[in-house]
Amino acid sequence: MAALAYNLGKREINHYFSVRSAKVLALVAVLLLAACHLASRRYRGNDSCEYLLSSGRFLGEKVWQPHSCMMHKYKISEAKNCLVDKHIAFIGDSRIRQLFYSFVKIINPQFKEEGNKHENIPFEDKTASVKVDFLWHPEVNGSMKQCIKVWTEDSIAKPHVIVAGAATWSIKIHNGSSEALSQYKMNITSIAPLLEKLAKTSDVYWVLQDPVYEDLLSENRKMITNEKIDAYNEAAVSILNSSTRNSKSNVKMFSVSKLIAQETIMESLDGLHLPESSRETTKVLNREQTDEWKGWMQLVILIYHISGASTFLPVYMHIRVLVAAYLFQTGYGHFSYFWIKGDFGIYRVCQVLFRLNFLVVVLCIVMDRPYQFYYFVPLVTVWFMVIYVTLALWPQIIQKKANGNCFWHFGLLLKLGFLLLFICFLAYSQGAFEKIFSLWPLSKCFELKGNVYEWWFRWRLDRYVVFHGMLFAFIYLALQKRQILSEGKGEPLFSNKISNFLLFISVVSFLTYSIWASSCKNKAECNELHPSVSVVQILAFILIRNIPGYARSVYSSFFAWFGKISLELFICQYHIWLAADTRGILVLIPGNPMLNIIVSTFIFVCVAHEISQITNDLAQIIIPKDNSSLLKRLACIAAFFCGLLILSSIQDKSKH
Repeated sequence: MAALAYNLGKREINHYFSVRSAKVLALVAVLLLAACHLASRRYRGNDSCEYLLSSGRFLGEKVWQPHSCMMHKYKISEAKNCLVDKHIAFIGDSRIRQLFYSFVKIINPQFKEEGNKHENIPFEDKTASVKVDFLWHPEVNGSMKQCIKVWTEDSIAKPHVIVAGAATWSIKIHNGSSEALSQYKMNITSIAPLLEKLAKTSDVYWVLQDPVYEDLLSENRKMITNEKIDAYNEAAVSILNSSTRNSKSNVKMFSVSKLIAQETIMESLDGLHLPESSRETTKVLNREQTDEWKGWMQLVILIYHISGASTFLPVYMHIRVLVAAYLFQTGYGHFSYFWIKGDFGIYRVCQVLFRLNFLVVVLCIVMDRPYQFYYFVPLVTVWFMVIYVTLALWPQIIQKKANGNCFWHFGLLLKLGFLLLFICFLAYSQGAFEKIFSLWPLSKCFELKGNVYEWWFRWRLDRYVVFHGMLFAFIYLALQKRQILSEGKGEPLFSNKISNFLLFISVVSFLTYSIWASSCKNKAECNELHPSVSVVQILAFILIRNIPGYARSVYSSFFAWFGKISLELFICQYHIWLAADTRGILVLIPGNPMLNIIVSTFIFVCVAHEISQITNDLAQIIIPKDNSSLLKRLACIAAFFCGLLILSSIQDKSKH
């Protein structure tokens, strides 16, 4: 009976509601919604997006979507057409200055953020007769009032758009006192009628204060708390909205920046200003660029291996630079992460170590190969641990701590100095190096053919490059923190004169190193010089690639794709692409070398990509974020590998 009732019900539903009726319903909904939008547009006038300034969601990648419409990304020509014969004024503190620069760069992306920041900044585009001014008034006080009052006089030309706001300076200067908030309320009350008068003929926007990231604030800004900011915002909204008794205020509240900041302020450099990622910027050695770099370097190394070009010393020396560049990125990337994030937790370490070593450990067990056989993975793993230990050891010095006191910068440089001395000691004391890595269980990981000489030789070849990467990251982040670099999209990294000079030096250095490497006659002598001079070509390439704004803003998605699986490509070549422990070529199609290379390369790349995805997925499963669960799993894994190492040692003794 239940089945019969179900079948009858099913026929009844299909009878009254079919696909055709669903389409009719959809058409009716479209027509009704179109009519509602048309009526709403007619009722509201030109304001077709009432939530543009008040509510919406930040989708990331510099995309803000209001709840009632979609944002249009203006081209330069469109922006100029919209702003012909217009005068826009920004009045306030450094946060308003950020808005000013972002606005101006829509009209002229080449506009430089330079000069004294605590003064007025003019901008004019004569082709479109557009004038944009930033007026430095960091507090709501008599000075700001006088500036606004001048525009209310009939004889003075008024800006067409006025964007104003300030509060953090009042909190900072008066140490967050309640008296300062009372004074702020009095001052904004006196300014409110002037803004209302201007709003009758101009568009006036009051920018609410963004939240701050309190952990990153320097010592002289610690009094700027989110609680204080909320109090100042409430005062501004309350006073400006009540400035007209019988009608709605014409002064518009600009709260969009506040909502975006709630999503992005944790990425801020100083905890106060919006991060560059929420503005139109392209950073030095950004993720896309480093992936591209890894991609083409890995492809060149693969071609080098399969072509048997290792017998040519000049080619060998250039390949050595590519390996050094990969390690340079290791130093740069991991140092930047620990310095900025301050995340020395075990979860981060385990994630990186798992990502680096999972495939190699599986191959060591399955293929019965020593860990040192895949020499590059042990090299990167050891250097990662060196970076981690250097920064994690007491005193832990990170960017947040260094923001408040320059003394910590010297402390970090001292740490790096001790690291350099330690590297030099191991490099020139082969006996000490071999004693350390001959201890069990390290010997089981780093011995090859019964000794650790091969490991010492490979480690020594690029002994300084990771240190160079760490030092470069420190200098770059320090310059970025002090806003010495111009990382706007399309902008040169420095002023034109400095950029041209550095580019010239970089090109000369790059060519000089290439000529030296190409003229190498003695491999031992060149290997001895390589650790000290390889950084010259690496830095030259980085500057050539990043100083010009256009070059920094573009990248090859083709090479970047390979860069994301560069580790798997390097490891898998030993067993899928090459043969006989890299001394031969895997033959799948006998008698046709070209077709064999094409087919084996296709299979090789597909397998490497799949292994990369599997490794990433397993990392999320095997490495839990909960510390207690993670420690239990680490204990089990450690016990398993200790057992393997003990069995391996017993097996080795039985052979002898």
